[in-house]
Amino acid sequence: MTGDIQNNNQKESQQFKSGFATLIGRPNVGKSTLMNALIGQKIAITSKRPQTTRNRIRTVYTCEEGQIVFLDTPGIHKAKNKLGDYMVETAEGTLSEVDVILWLVEPSDYIGAGERHIIEVLKNIKTPVILVINKIDTVKKELLLGYIDAYRKELDFAEIVPVSALKKDGMEILLSCIMKYLPYGEPFYDEDTVTDQPMRQIAAELIREKALRLLEEEIHHGIAVTIESMTERKNEI
Repeated sequence: MTGDIQNNNQKESQQFKSGFATLIGRPNVGKSTLMNALIGQKIAITSKRPQTTRNRIRTVYTCEEGQIVFLDTPGIHKAKNKLGDYMVETAEGTLSEVDVILWLVEPSDYIGAGERHIIEVLKNIKTPVILVINKIDTVKKELLLGYIDAYRKELDFAEIVPVSALKKDGMEILLSCIMKYLPYGEPFYDEDTVTDQPMRQIAAELIREKALRLLEEEIHHGIAVTIESMTERKNEI
């Protein structure tokens, strides 16, 4: 009986894929918005201010085919202070630890200094890179081929996928592409898990998001939020 159970588990692990994908890119390209769209829930906060995300945030997408654990990281940029140094080290530190890298860029055929810095970083990484051209809802479709061609000349990408994270356009195609590069194996989390962040941390980040949006003239973007106590309120019908 034990042997049958082990054989069944091996068969399931050979059919089920599970692995890690990290989202990188310059600040404000839509990494957090994309991750929220892919898992279907709001976990990472978003803001028009750069460097809203400060820490690694893990979210989990599970379907019949497999499980993808996403790592949303601070934007890769040339740091100007200690906080910036920490953010860049956090972002670049994930590249060799994952199964696939999602590099988000905005739709343009101009490759600036920030993008070229990321290209140089990725040239030294063996992990497959999927170029995700985000915000395609802001440009004419006939221009996309030119944008794709411009980036294709710079790096050997495993896939190039145009999407609109805001409109949730292209999510199924992107998820399918990610699955191609994941190894077969058992899931890391149960199927109901969507993040490893505790509820208190998620609540603190949501409050920080609102503060960034409503107090942008009064408070610097380096604001932090700490929740000292939480109580669960009963639903009143």
